Amino acid sequence: MADVQNEPWTVLRLLDWTKGYFQRAAVESPRLCAEILLAHSLGCKRMELYTRHDYSPKEEQLADFRQNVKKAADGQPVAYLVGQKEFYSLTFRVSPAVLIPRPETELLVDQAVAHLRNLSGPTTCWDICTGSGCVAAAVAKHAPNAKVLATDISPRAVEIAGENIESLGLAGRVTCAVADLLHLPEGWAGGEFFDAITANPPYVADDDEVGKGVEYEPAGALRAGPEGLNVIKPLIAAAPDRLKPGGIFCLEFGQSQADAVRDLIVEIGAFEEPTILKDQQAIERAAVTRKR
Repeated sequence: MADVQNEPWTVLRLLDWTKGYFQRAAVESPRLCAEILLAHSLGCKRMELYTRHDYSPKEEQLADFRQNVKKAADGQPVAYLVGQKEFYSLTFRVSPAVLIPRPETELLVDQAVAHLRNLSGPTTCWDICTGSGCVAAAVAKHAPNAKVLATDISPRAVEIAGENIESLGLAGRVTCAVADLLHLPEGWAGGEFFDAITANPPYVADDDEVGKGVEYEPAGALRAGPEGLNVIKPLIAAAPDRLKPGGIFCLEFGQSQADAVRDLIVEIGAFEEPTILKDQQAIERAAVTRKR
């Protein structure tokens, strides 16, 4: 980022230069990432950059920005560098202890919210493998009649989820607890049976390659055996015993796993024929089914 033309490093010039640098480094969404990092270094909202194009950051702000730009170009996730990620129009704290929320996971929220809002009276939803708590929080935010249980086997993930739930003002309706899959945690007072269960479990096969930056995310939340189904199989098997009749089960899975997931759901015999949902890139990404 050498200043060969002796021009000031304004916000606009920094964004233009960094976009090109990220493009050459194959960073996904280069302009957006440049904006996120610069807003973080300046301590402002990303949209405020558009009214500050002529502003020249202070030297300490430039130093912080340059350091993070180098890390991002080397593959470190921008969300971890700034400590937060937007999901379902909400902002979540993230760290390398939890997966970075991704747009495809919003499919789970869409399905759960639509189902819960069609029910009368109080409802319950259980979000398994909650990570940052993004699904649980988004469901609670958009289904105000729901009480939500958010669980994860990782105590650190549950701690971060709890912080996110607190910051979003949802602590009265979302309970975060450590639990292994569909084992109810002690202290949950919402009943044994749920109107909806959502899950974004580990589903990457042990030998599968992952995208740039994903290696920084927790392996325990990604890897799931030789076929990537070691967590999905027991989840599908146990889900009917935790759902009310007519309750829905929403499960995210990996690319090329749709047929296996559908077969597992059908073989249980307790569910209706599942609907396979595609993400924004037209990849089969989630299944939703209803308990008979």
